[in-house]
Amino acid sequence: MVEVSNILEIKNLNYKYDKTTIFKNFNLTVKENSYIGIVGNNTSGKTTLTKLIAGILPSKDSIIIGYSYVNDKRFQDHSKELGIVFGNSLNHFLFEDVYKEMAFPLENLNMEPKQIEKKILELASLFDISKLLDKKTSDLTNSEKQELLLVISLLHEPKILVLDNAFSMMNKKTKEKMKKALTDYKSKYNLTIILMSTNLEDALDTDYLYILNKGNIVVEGLPNVVVKEDTLLNRLGISLPFMVDLSLKLEFYELIDHVEMDINRLVNDLWK
Repeated sequence: MVEVSNILEIKNLNYKYDKTTIFKNFNLTVKENSYIGIVGNNTSGKTTLTKLIAGILPSKDSIIIGYSYVNDKRFQDHSKELGIVFGNSLNHFLFEDVYKEMAFPLENLNMEPKQIEKKILELASLFDISKLLDKKTSDLTNSEKQELLLVISLLHEPKILVLDNAFSMMNKKTKEKMKKALTDYKSKYNLTIILMSTNLEDALDTDYLYILNKGNIVVEGLPNVVVKEDTLLNRLGISLPFMVDLSLKLEFYELIDHVEMDINRLVNDLWK
């Protein structure tokens, strides 16, 4: 049996903003090629954690990516291994043209123009955003901007992708399209994904789910187990998706014997 190594380790992380403690002795381990979800409300510490992992905020040698600490001295080392998408960075584009925006990070890697074009076309096709390549970044909808940001974050083939509310502006159909493409990409490139979100529904297809509240993990486990903590989740301001809420009620009345998070499978279970 092949042992899976840890790609990210957070050990006894402490972080204060002014006089407010955000994290105190916080610990988290992420296995290589895993897909984890971290869900919490807007004051839970998700975005701060993203910035600490990215090295934007100092972590004082509490975070290890691969075999090196995340700090300002090794920023270039670990930044090559990371892809980061902030959901609120919709207007932080450097160029007017989408294609130029995508080409820029590859040019910084000294790739040849033909290689750059091949890489851009390949990813644009995989994530079904080819129609955006001839557009101006200023003409994109918020949903299209999030799609573009996600694809750009993968251009340098990072080992870890951290998403902070990266699907917040997408409708259900677009979100499903992007998540399906992301799953395909993950399998091909052995990518580790850390999904941070205020929306529990975004994290239902992760391998493992953490609920974060005021810098502490209060619940963790498989998504279909975590959602059963509905009383606690509601108290924390985390809404259950309709599908999950309905499934829990049907399970309570013994109409089904497990929590089902897919509408088609639920219908099939009810008709058995």
